Amino acid sequence: MKTLTISLIFFFLAGSIAMSQKAIVIKEDSIDLKHGTIPGFITAIPEVAFETINDSWIKSLEQGTRSKVQKDGGELSIFGAIIKEITPNPVNIYGYVKDADTVTIVAAAYELKKDEYITPDKHEQSALVRQYLLTFAKDLYLDLAKNELRDKEKDLKNLENELSSVEGEKNKLDKMIKSNNNSINSINDELLILRTNLSSLNEELLIQNNQLNSLDEGPAKEEKEKYIKDLEKNIKKTNNDIESDEKKLVDLRSEIEKAQVDEIPENLKEQQRIKIAIDQQEEVVRVATEKYNTIRDY
Repeated sequence: MKTLTISLIFFFLAGSIAMSQKAIVIKEDSIDLKHGTIPGFITAIPEVAFETINDSWIKSLEQGTRSKVQKDGGELSIFGAIIKEITPNPVNIYGYVKDADTVTIVAAAYELKKDEYITPDKHEQSALVRQYLLTFAKDLYLDLAKNELRDKEKDLKNLENELSSVEGEKNKLDKMIKSNNNSINSINDELLILRTNLSSLNEELLIQNNQLNSLDEGPAKEEKEKYIKDLEKNIKKTNNDIESDEKKLVDLRSEIEKAQVDEIPENLKEQQRIKIAIDQQEEVVRVATEKYNTIRDY
């Protein structure tokens, strides 16, 4: 296929960043079809899926007319198409859409009259065709870049939410440690009182038992025995309260130790991992934004 002239090359950015915009290439070229070779225009659109381009191209050809695109072994043709951006008169369009690995090729020849095709050396509409093809390609490429940017921003937002959640877990651990330490102080104060009371009760029990041994049978002894039983109940209850508080202390200190030794260090590592991922994703979003803006501004 013989190339006549290269008309437009857009959006090329050299570099190693995979997301960077590639070239949209539009050139006047001969198009090989089943019925022969005719002059037309070749548009190379990068990255956009073949199905998307093919469906959009057919839709654009059929827009504004009752004519339908005819398909014949991969070739596309439409008679009496209305493309107001190019000419107010009906035009026949022949060509194809082909997947060419890294780009999708849209080939189109515009027949104004029988065997009279738009070419740059004969028709002023040539510039209008190039602009029409550029707009078609740019809109598709811009839509792809917009979706890419949306997805990358969504990924960044998810990472930020993940970091917020992990930081929230760290705050809960810090609050738990503070609360447990306050509880430990309160329980220690309570234990001091309980142990003092227990000591007093035991001393009182010893005194009452000695007095009981010196009493003869009778109402006084019975009253003493009843009093001693009440003392013993109080002593038992106080011992149970002390044991319960001591167990609480063990549990509270165990929770603090687990948080300080295991959970908080692991949490801080996770925060650091996510922060690094956020920094990397922010760069991805920056590149995607730059790509979108560059395509949009052409």
